[in-house]
Amino acid sequence: MGRIRYRSLWSLAVAWCLLYGCSKQYVDLRQIEDPPPSEGVYLPPEEPRRKSRVKGPSILDKGVKRRQISEKDLAAACERNAGMDRTACLEILARLNSKDRSYIPEDLKNKRPLLVPNSFEAYKDWSPLPKHIPELQKVPKLILVVKGIPFLGWYENGVLAADSHICIGKQWGWTRTGMYSVLDKDINHFSQSYPNAYGEPAWMPFAIRVYERVWIHAGDVVGGFCSHGCINVPINSAEKLFYWADLKTPVLILDSLDRLEAELKKIAGTGASG
Repeated sequence: MGRIRYRSLWSLAVAWCLLYGCSKQYVDLRQIEDPPPSEGVYLPPEEPRRKSRVKGPSILDKGVKRRQISEKDLAAACERNAGMDRTACLEILARLNSKDRSYIPEDLKNKRPLLVPNSFEAYKDWSPLPKHIPELQKVPKLILVVKGIPFLGWYENGVLAADSHICIGKQWGWTRTGMYSVLDKDINHFSQSYPNAYGEPAWMPFAIRVYERVWIHAGDVVGGFCSHGCINVPINSAEKLFYWADLKTPVLILDSLDRLEAELKKIAGTGASG
């Protein structure tokens, strides 16, 4: 009970403070409309509907469209999709649009265009990352970061254990690609490089250092490209990743999934393990 109460209080404190971490000012939501190079930005592809094994309409339409959607439309869409609740639908919109879920209601209210799935049900278990990477079957643990999506996943013997949408550097090169490993872990880290809105060291909880002063940590995610180079992760995923990762766990950062096969060959040659 003590640990559960501690985590609840911790999560509440983080929720209040994340807006002031990893940035010198309050977050400008307009920056999500001006990401780094368009060729690196992931848009889920339009896919043909998969036919049902039984007679009836086609199912699992994985197409998406950028459009406005109201709270009323969202409620109706969730109801049509196997009775999904509002929280689940908001999480799907958050993952598709690289934002913390808490920002989506504001987007709906202000009629901001969002990537909206044709079928929410088709995205219940969706991930842009591969669910299984055979080349990693002998690697106990590995964290994969793909900048162009942008998404992060953690793998156990090549099987995707969990994933999360993330925020990386505002400029394309601010978060460097390469093969790294977990150098340090700090549950209550404060930045030595950037102040918060009050001029104090920015708080970076559940922090995992991967190189120099670049950390994976709980932070504000208002778009895929919103940090000074760190990899910001929504708080719930950041906490899970923090307790899952070990020191020396490999961390592979790629520009795109197209580079995955070549980089995995390098990993296999070095015998990387967690």
